Amino acid sequence: MPTKQSLYFIAIIPPEPIYSEVKEFQKHFEEKYKSKEAFKRPSHITLIQPVMMPEAYEPELKAFMTNFVLKQSPFELSAEGFCAFGFHTIYVALEENEKLKKLQKDLSLAFFKKYKVREGKGPSLRFNAHMTIGFKDLLPPMFELAWNEFKNKIYRRKWTLKYICLLKHNFTEWEIIEHAELKGEHIGETLELGF
Repeated sequence: MPTKQSLYFIAIIPPEPIYSEVKEFQKHFEEKYKSKEAFKRPSHITLIQPVMMPEAYEPELKAFMTNFVLKQSPFELSAEGFCAFGFHTIYVALEENEKLKKLQKDLSLAFFKKYKVREGKGPSLRFNAHMTIGFKDLLPPMFELAWNEFKNKIYRRKWTLKYICLLKHNFTEWEIIEHAELKGEHIGETLELGF
């Protein structure tokens, strides 16, 4: 009997009000620019790209995440304006953050060493932290209009990273199935700096 497979990925889910603000940007892209793919996903920063794995691995995968973050301390993240990939993707950019880069690199290396999955891109050592608001279905004429609207828009937010999340696709949408808490001292709150 074949093993049941599911699609998983690991990400940072921003806290409120940032989560809802990014969803509003995604909704704006769906309604005004006919780009709906980003809106189908939770607001997030990808740490491990989606990979297909046997569902039997799920408890072990949750334990792997929990054990990994036991060694991590919370730290501050900053969203700073908007950027683009090529002529098809627009996103909320994050400021350069060495702690985040190290977290993603260490997580990626540990994950792909433990789970030798064939799907996905393998350990991602070229990491560009971002939250997508207009995705690959953003057509070139719409991209130009959207980029003209967003390229100079001010959006600044800060928050303390406290959790990373495991998400699973339920054949309709992505759902969070595990929050793994970074241990260590509490070092800040979400700050609203302008919108």
